[in-house]
Amino acid sequence: MSSSTLSNLLATLAIPQEFSRFDKLTDEQILTRLITWKNSVSINFTTLRDLLATRHGIQSLPVDEQADIAASVAAFDGPGEWITDDASSLALPILDPLTEPHIPPLVLTRILTHYLKPAFSTNPHPRLNLQTGRKLPQPADTQDAYEGQVWKTRIGTGNVLGWCLRNIEASMYESIWHLILPPVMTYLDDFEAPYKLRGVQLVSDLLPRVPPELLKRTGVDGLLFTSLSGTFNHLRDPFTPDLIRAAVPTTLHLIDLISPPSPAPLPPTSGFPSQGRTIVKSGSFPANTATRYEHLSTLLGSCLIGTVFLYAYADPEAILAATDMLPLVLVHIGIGAARWLKALIPQLTHALLPSAVPSPTQLLDIDLRLKVSSLRALCTCIETCAPRMYLWKCNIIDATGRAWASATDIEYEGHTQLADQRGR
Repeated sequence: MSSSTLSNLLATLAIPQEFSRFDKLTDEQILTRLITWKNSVSINFTTLRDLLATRHGIQSLPVDEQADIAASVAAFDGPGEWITDDASSLALPILDPLTEPHIPPLVLTRILTHYLKPAFSTNPHPRLNLQTGRKLPQPADTQDAYEGQVWKTRIGTGNVLGWCLRNIEASMYESIWHLILPPVMTYLDDFEAPYKLRGVQLVSDLLPRVPPELLKRTGVDGLLFTSLSGTFNHLRDPFTPDLIRAAVPTTLHLIDLISPPSPAPLPPTSGFPSQGRTIVKSGSFPANTATRYEHLSTLLGSCLIGTVFLYAYADPEAILAATDMLPLVLVHIGIGAARWLKALIPQLTHALLPSAVPSPTQLLDIDLRLKVSSLRALCTCIETCAPRMYLWKCNIIDATGRAWASATDIEYEGHTQLADQRGR
């Protein structure tokens, strides 16, 4: 395989920039050209696979050619308007020989250095030291970080970065931390919801392998938590429900990583502690307990209750997304959630009450899903905060009773209408 043949083939896989605004395009000629290119990708992948077979696989090639192929093909491993099911299924076998633990460190470093770093160099993140990947004590005095975002014109960059994050060995993070963190934070702190959502997904790819000590030592643990908390401020956007559903589990994963839950102390078997046991004094906690509770409190109290439930009340999809995520947060925070029962119980029980004004037909489905989600969250709330439920039993029984009666009336009306139709 000659270098020119490979270069020409990879050039055909370059994603047209118009895909960055594909959902807003109205020009039929451009749309036709993009669809034609999109359908040709599978043929080009088949040609690339056959070419690699003649050279005994991608691992037999020089490092620079391996990196070029991986960067081009990884752009089709993930979400994107430019990706067809056939293209995605053909891309994975090409990348398989380079996936962890088989990926050579030099290939990964070359992709990060020569493909990703130049795309983000014009927009340095103001809170990061780009040479070390550490959090700066004060934001850097730079130009507008949102001006001239060259990386947004490099379509597929997020997928390439995600592929790298999923294949980095834990032992490599220390040496390439300054290469992977700036683009991840650039995505996460972008002002447009689709890119911010991609940033949350990238953090989700980052967390399973990154050493917790590296996050704490570089100060990035707090930076990530602050940025993830900020995603809940993107309300009244079509991507708001997806952001909420992605941000909550990712934030919980981060909290578990930087401040893991403390194991419950073993109960004493007698009046005197036996050998090997430790006496836990009342009021004494491990050093990370306060930080963990503070982070969980911010997620529940400030992000979900104080932001989504308070300001997105007119967006049923956003309320549904937040309600769906409540059980995860309640299980993590446990009895500590009793602090917010005055906000949680009215929120969840109100969703169960039948509407005084009949809802339009298109809203019936979301209303039913919200009722079911609220019941699930209410059950979790009852289990985690059982010692305090006696204060709210009347509210809960009243709301669930009304919901049951409303469901029974709807079922009866449905049977009546069906019987009338059969009678005709």
